[in-house]
Amino acid sequence: MKILYYLLIFLSVSHVYAQNNLGPRLSSMADNGAAVVDLWSLQANPAGIAFLDHSAISLNYIRHLLSTEISTQGVVGVLAFGRDYLGASFQRYGFSAYNESKVAFTYSKRFGEDFSLALNANYHQLRITSYGSAKGFSIDVGIFYRLNKSFSIGAFTNNPSRQKFNTDFVAAKIPTSFNIGGSYHPTDKVLIATTVSKFLDQSIDFKLGLEYNVFDLLSIRGGLSAKPFKQHFGFGLNYKNFVMDMATTYDVNLGYAPQVAIGYAF
Repeated sequence: MKILYYLLIFLSVSHVYAQNNLGPRLSSMADNGAAVVDLWSLQANPAGIAFLDHSAISLNYIRHLLSTEISTQGVVGVLAFGRDYLGASFQRYGFSAYNESKVAFTYSKRFGEDFSLALNANYHQLRITSYGSAKGFSIDVGIFYRLNKSFSIGAFTNNPSRQKFNTDFVAAKIPTSFNIGGSYHPTDKVLIATTVSKFLDQSIDFKLGLEYNVFDLLSIRGGLSAKPFKQHFGFGLNYKNFVMDMATTYDVNLGYAPQVAIGYAF
């Protein structure tokens, strides 16, 4: 089984973006983070955190591939100071012989009531037993604009300067992507979100997600992404300042990837 793990890792290690952790809410909506306001926007379009109502923190866990040994753990937090927002996030993906980690610090500012800009500074680390470790830095930039109470648009880019790891012991890259999307609230209970994403050297991916608030306590979500084709589903429970979100993603090659997150708004 260890040999199979190594094979799966090395087949995908040239682009490590697959492990970017958007949290269960955005993941269950097909990773639609371009124009959706969410705490986990820190890992997608960081400009989205400038429309949060409160400071908040959330932790999550994802199980990957063929065993519980391969997983992602993540934590995100945001502090609001008027129209200025500071964020920090950490995620770790892998198992004992291989792991990737990323630490990010975010500054987002809202201008007026409808527009925001944000900047992420990321520190990446990659470790493989018997091979060593690699480090790297990257910057993400995002913008978010509310056209009105129903429509929002957003765009963000990850690593536009195409920074790399500081070693070539494996053909790993810090991913570069360009993303643009929109969200629409036809009613107070329904959210529809889309994102078009382009990673360098990869096909354009189109994502469609839906969220329905059954009542104040419960939300259900679903979505589809095209390249590669994935199915997404999840739900959220809200009680006072506590939030629990659960989601799963189905990939025809890798199977299901269930995840859960628990958050608290201050």
